Amino acid sequence: MLMAPSRLVSTALVVALGLPVTAVAADPVATLDAPVRAPQPLLHGHRYAFVAGGVLAVGGLGLGFFAQGEAKRAQSLSSAREARSTLDRARSASTAANLMYAAAGAAVLYGLVLELLPDEAADTASLTYHF
Repeated sequence: MLMAPSRLVSTALVVALGLPVTAVAADPVATLDAPVRAPQPLLHGHRYAFVAGGVLAVGGLGLGFFAQGEAKRAQSLSSAREARSTLDRARSASTAANLMYAAAGAAVLYGLVLELLPDEAADTASLTYHF
């Protein structure tokens, strides 16, 4: 923010830069009487559902890649016991990834429903706790 030492310099800056001219109040209290809006938070209560959906989807992707790696590793093992335990780990990771995908879809769907509802209905249907 530019700070001008005098009114003449600030007027010259406004004219030179093409900034909109604002009225200079003689009384500084008059400028304080204007209502000030509180800054809106980036994420409202029901928009956390989208963040949760994204986190669950990323977790599902990680488990899916782990399951694929374990399945490929099981093909290269010579011991049947080790291959079976590796495939069991791959199946478990794959099941967990599928559950995380389903939970991510449910969270995003929940967020979309709350986003499309009117504010009063969304606040009553929201799962966030209000202090």
